[in-house]
Amino acid sequence: MRFFRRSILWIVPVVVIPLGALLLFQYRFLRTLESKTVLAERSWLRDSAERVAEDIDQYYRTAAWQALTFENRCLCRSDLLSAHFATHPLRGARSFFVVQFDNEHAHYAYFTPQGVPNKHVELEEEQAVKLATVTWHVAHKMRRITVHPPLLVDERDLNNRVILRPAVDSTHRVIGVVGAILDDRLARQTMMDVGALSLKKHYPEDAGALRVLITDHAVLNSNIRTQPLSFVFTNWRLGIKDLCATPEELAALGFKNNMMLGGGVMIVLFGAIGLAVQSASRQMKLSQMKSDFVSNVSHELRTPLASIRVFGEYMRLGRVTSDDKVREYGEYIEAESRRLTQLINNILDFSKIESAEKKYKMAEANVVDLAHDTTCAFAMPLREKGYDISFTAPATGIGPVVVDRDAMAQVLMNLLDNAVKYSNGDKRVAVSVNSDETSVRIAVSDHGIGIPAAEQKKIFEKFYRVGSGLVHNVKGSGLGLAIVAHVVKAHGGRVDVTSAPGEGSTFTIVLPKGTATPMETPKAKETEAA
Repeated sequence: MRFFRRSILWIVPVVVIPLGALLLFQYRFLRTLESKTVLAERSWLRDSAERVAEDIDQYYRTAAWQALTFENRCLCRSDLLSAHFATHPLRGARSFFVVQFDNEHAHYAYFTPQGVPNKHVELEEEQAVKLATVTWHVAHKMRRITVHPPLLVDERDLNNRVILRPAVDSTHRVIGVVGAILDDRLARQTMMDVGALSLKKHYPEDAGALRVLITDHAVLNSNIRTQPLSFVFTNWRLGIKDLCATPEELAALGFKNNMMLGGGVMIVLFGAIGLAVQSASRQMKLSQMKSDFVSNVSHELRTPLASIRVFGEYMRLGRVTSDDKVREYGEYIEAESRRLTQLINNILDFSKIESAEKKYKMAEANVVDLAHDTTCAFAMPLREKGYDISFTAPATGIGPVVVDRDAMAQVLMNLLDNAVKYSNGDKRVAVSVNSDETSVRIAVSDHGIGIPAAEQKKIFEKFYRVGSGLVHNVKGSGLGLAIVAHVVKAHGGRVDVTSAPGEGSTFTIVLPKGTATPMETPKAKETEAA
């Protein structure tokens, strides 16, 4: 439990696994939805075909009934029949015919679709009409009664299909037959037009994507839903086809879009979780680093204070009588006080850096003298401990550089302090100053434990300490190099690191020559202006 409280791994069973399971369930659901979409699309096309076929049948029933229904007195009046057929058209009709029965005789009259009498009729048409009306001629001879004259279709001759209606007198006896001969080509076009209007009526949004097909043979294409016609042309089939895509393509497209949408949401969600984990990890790491910082700083403060208090009590109680001991204790107190002052200065400087209130007093300074004085002041209390801190500089000297002397001295003190802390028993430390045409370099070298290459870019982060066991055996605040990097950057320079584990480290401060101006935050500028 303690491990999970201090680790981010708890998010794997709590969040990642459920999200992965959800993604799997979503995939299976979308696959099922894809197959059902295919069935639903096919069913919708089949329903559309049935509805359009009903509208086509209804059109022919209605139009044929209107065209073939008139008063009995018109049977023997060619002029009245012409006017009637002209005002009651039947789309798809090749010609109209009227048969008047007179006992043993039948009188035939033919008209064009526009109602014009037609005396030149093809033999096949005459035979189709006689074949369709002979039954009613027999009914006339036998004086059969027809109460409700039906609307009939004769399709024995597939090239001359006939729609007819018997005419009856007041006693309901058949006295004639009125009908129309249909043309296959014209009827097919009529059905296409009626079907298109039907689609616009029933499916206004999808009508442009659907196409009506009229065929007289079996349709083997699974992407076309067909329906037989029930009134006329009963051997024909009406089909509906989606011009945009097949049912399978529509289902696959829906699956793809849903997966992309769901996958995109999952990616965003996982990304957000990743960012949250990264942020939480950094916060936990930062919290741990701050805890280590407080612990280390407490130790760093406690140690010099304890030494100062002990030596001060010895001197106050008069236990130190010789001048040499007084001098020795005084040097210890001075060294520990300097160490304490440096630690406090680091903390204060870090606080100012974090709040963007750090200011620099820039002035020309001799870098060689600055580095020499700082090195000597740092080395003095360490001589008795056996440390060899050397200093070298070019004999010709280096011109003045614009720096904040106190800030740069603190930077050098931090680097020297690190060199001593991580010396690992080898007490040699070297400080050197050199220059070229554009920059001045101050290098601090030691022969200590060194820094792994993977850690060298991280050591300048606040509170960061190298994960080596040897490093953690040495107490520290984790602020020294962060302050070094900030101060040097504010002077327009940089800090280079050359190091290898077990071979020591060299930190080089590179400062530009000339009148460099330190970087200031907007907050610092406002403070100065105020």
